Amino acid sequence: MSASYAAVEALLQRGAKEGVFSGAVLRVEGLRGTGALLELAVGRVSSLPSGPAMQPSTLFDIASLTKLFSATLSLRLVAAEVLELDVDVSHVLAPQGQQLRGVTLRNLLEHRSGLPAWRPYFESSVPVREAALLEPLEAPPGSRHCYSDVGFLVLMELLERASGRSFRELMEQEVLVPLGLVEVGYRPVNGGESAALQRIATGRFAATEQCPYRGLLCGEVHDDNTWAMGGVAAHAGLFASAEQVAAFARAWWQAPELSFLPAELRDQAWSGSAAGGHILGWDTVSSGTSSAGQQLSRRSHGHLGFTGTSLWVDPERAIAVVLLSNRVHPERGNGAAIRRFRPQLHDAVAEFVDRMQ
Repeated sequence: MSASYAAVEALLQRGAKEGVFSGAVLRVEGLRGTGALLELAVGRVSSLPSGPAMQPSTLFDIASLTKLFSATLSLRLVAAEVLELDVDVSHVLAPQGQQLRGVTLRNLLEHRSGLPAWRPYFESSVPVREAALLEPLEAPPGSRHCYSDVGFLVLMELLERASGRSFRELMEQEVLVPLGLVEVGYRPVNGGESAALQRIATGRFAATEQCPYRGLLCGEVHDDNTWAMGGVAAHAGLFASAEQVAAFARAWWQAPELSFLPAELRDQAWSGSAAGGHILGWDTVSSGTSSAGQQLSRRSHGHLGFTGTSLWVDPERAIAVVLLSNRVHPERGNGAAIRRFRPQLHDAVAEFVDRMQ
């Protein structure tokens, strides 16, 4: 065992011991056909109650990593000429959404629509997507970067209207099935705490929050707006294993060769020119402190998920770093801990990969 491998493993074990998460799976994927360079599972699927040991195959609520899948779906429809990146979404969404005039699909994917970051629509009697379509802009389209769940709720409606298919069908037919991601998918809601305890006992799913009004969550979406929508949304809701998220990253790497996405769209999304912003759904490395750390290349691109998940792709090293954790278990109040942990982990992974070469 190399010292750099031991350092990564020790860091993960410390994260579990110190309560950054009850458990986590790390997978470092070689994107030039080399497969997993490193795969580690630490901790347990739950701490309250104490569950089985975490396994590499454990399924996680990947939260906002769902946005990467939704962005991919959007680009598939652009490639099929169902939509254009610079279409005015208000034309497609008419007669609703007229306050969205001037907002484009590109704006939605790059979080520059002018829409707010988040609203607790689940607390309202108005259906979530209907409420999102009525949300007024806070800034002119394209004038600012504001990471927005609301924008991806609008995106969901846009893709359904443009294609004539339900969002779940679109996700399955345009992304999951073509890429062979058989374990990635949405989950039913309202299973109740007894169902959560049964899932914990199997070790198949990582538990998330002990919700004050929904009870213990395991194998049921954590995000409240997605829960109110029946578990299916563009901004959250997918469940996946680390291997399947790595396969998704590998498919992006190979997208032109697979005829999955044109090289022009893939390269535009991975251009790495918007430091700290988003390009067609993918986050970039900020100039200051970044969850990607200091050692992954500045051309890296990725995404985070609220539940404690992340994916970063470093094109210079040709690796994808997948961290799936349940940092919101048993409660969400440790956000500072995962923010400190992620950069340390990515720096340790970069050293491990560099010493392999």
